[in-house]
Amino acid sequence: MNSKQSVLAVAVAALLSLTLTSCSGVKTPCTVNCGGGGGGNSSLSVTLAVAPLTPPPGTSILSFVASINSVSLTPSGGGSVVNIPLNNSPIILDLTRVTSDSAYLGQYINSVPAGTYTAVQVNINNPVVTYCAATSGTPGCNTGSIAQFTGASGTPSTSNFSITLAANQQAGLRLVVNFNNILTVNSNTQAVTALNLGAANVLSTVTLPPAFSTLSTGQLDYIEDVTGVVQAASASSVTILTATRGSVTSTINGSTIFSPDCLITNVTNQACAPAVGQVASVDATLNTDGTSTMLEYDPLTFSSVDLIEGIVTTSPTSSTQFQLVANDYVPASSNSVISGLHFGDTVNVTLTSMQNLLPFVIDSKGLPIVITSFDGSTSATDILPGQTVMVRVKSFTAKSGNTPASATVDAVALRFSRVPGNVSAPPSPNFSLQSLPPFFGQTATNQVQLGTGSPNTYLDGYSSTGAMTVNDNVSIRALYFGLNYTPSFTAAKVRRN
Repeated sequence: MNSKQSVLAVAVAALLSLTLTSCSGVKTPCTVNCGGGGGGNSSLSVTLAVAPLTPPPGTSILSFVASINSVSLTPSGGGSVVNIPLNNSPIILDLTRVTSDSAYLGQYINSVPAGTYTAVQVNINNPVVTYCAATSGTPGCNTGSIAQFTGASGTPSTSNFSITLAANQQAGLRLVVNFNNILTVNSNTQAVTALNLGAANVLSTVTLPPAFSTLSTGQLDYIEDVTGVVQAASASSVTILTATRGSVTSTINGSTIFSPDCLITNVTNQACAPAVGQVASVDATLNTDGTSTMLEYDPLTFSSVDLIEGIVTTSPTSSTQFQLVANDYVPASSNSVISGLHFGDTVNVTLTSMQNLLPFVIDSKGLPIVITSFDGSTSATDILPGQTVMVRVKSFTAKSGNTPASATVDAVALRFSRVPGNVSAPPSPNFSLQSLPPFFGQTATNQVQLGTGSPNTYLDGYSSTGAMTVNDNVSIRALYFGLNYTPSFTAAKVRRN
C-alpha cells in the first residue's frame, strides 16, 4: 500500500482506441455547437483559491466553511451583470482546502458578451471559522480551546480589476479570497474575534493560466482531490459526484495515472478500475476549451459508503479514540448515517473492535512516503495532530449544541493536509518549511519531499522547483508523517502565495 499508483498500460491502450469526445464539459458534456461562439460572445471558466493567514499565523485555523451562492461580472459601461453559472447551487466549501488547491466554481461557454468588465462579485453565505489555541512547541490544540466564530454573509468585490474579453475568446479566472483581510485574531488568546467579508481587498483575481506553473499548453488550472461517488464511467471519461460541489467530468488520455486497487478495503491486490458506485478521488486539469482532463484516478472504496475526512486536532491518549474536525465527506448513496454532519464539525472518533478494524493505510497516490508507525497500525496513538485522515463510518451521532458529533469507524487512511508556511531552505532535493500553524508544535524547520517521477508534484507559482527561494510564502497539499521524521511531508502540490 505504500506506493499505490501505476499506469495501467494495457488498459490505457484500450481506452485510447476509442474516440474522446472533445466537447465534453467539466460538468455536463457539450453535444452540439461546441466549436466557436455566436454573436460576439466569449467563454469564461472560474476557479477559487485562498491566500492563508501570513505565516506564522496567530491561531490555528482548522476549518473555514462558506457557501458560494453566485459569481458575477460587472460591465465597464454599466448595464446588467453577467452571472456565471455555478457547478452546484450553492457550492459549499471548506476554504482551508483551497489554500493549496483550486476549486472549480463554474463556466459560461460561448455566452459571455465580449467587452470589458471592471468588477467581480462573489456572494458568500454562512461563513463559519473553526480554530484553536496551542501551546508553543506542543503538538495539538489545547484542551477545550476548539471554538467557532460565525460571521455575517457578504458579497466581496474586486478592486482595481479589469478584464477585456474578445469574441470567441476562451478565458479563465481564479478568484482569491484573502484570510488576512477577513479575519481578526487576538495574538494573545489565539482567538478569532472578527470575520468581515465586507472588508477591503477580501477578493482578488489571477488570470488563468498562472504566469508560472507546471501546467501544459491548453490547461488553465489544476482542480485536485475531487472526491465523491462515481456517477458514470467509460473508456473515455469518469464523472464524480461530490457531496457539496456538484459533479465533475474528466476525460481520460494516455497520461492518466490509475491506482491498481482500492485504498480502503479488506481485499488486497484486487483491480479497481473506474466503475459506477465507487468512491474515488480525482486530480484533473481545467482546460482552455472548458473541458477537464484527468491526471490521476484514485479509487477509495469498491462501493458507496459513508466516509468522513478531517484534520486531527490533538495527540490521542487512547488506543481507540481520537478527534478530528470535518473538512470533507462522502455520504453513502443509500442508507447514509452521516446526514447530520457539516463541514467544521468536531467529531469524536472511536475505532471499532479489533476483529473488525482494518489496518491503517496511506493514500500515497504514487508519491514517495516515509515509513512510520502509522502504516499498518490499529492504534489511535499512532495518529498525529495536523494529519488529515479519512475514516469509514459504521455509526454516527450528529453534533448537538456544544456536544461534538461522534462516530464509530472501521478503517482509517492517511490523506493530504493543507499546510501554509515559509520556505527556509530551497530544494536540494527537499526543501525546508517553517512558521507552520501553532498546533503543529513546530520548534525547528522541517523537510518537504517532492515527487519527481510519475506523478510529479504539481507547482503553482513556479515553473520548476529551482525557482523556490528562502522566505517564499507557500501552501502545500501534503502527506504529513510527523515533525520527528525526515522528511516530515511529501507534497502533492506546492503553491506560491
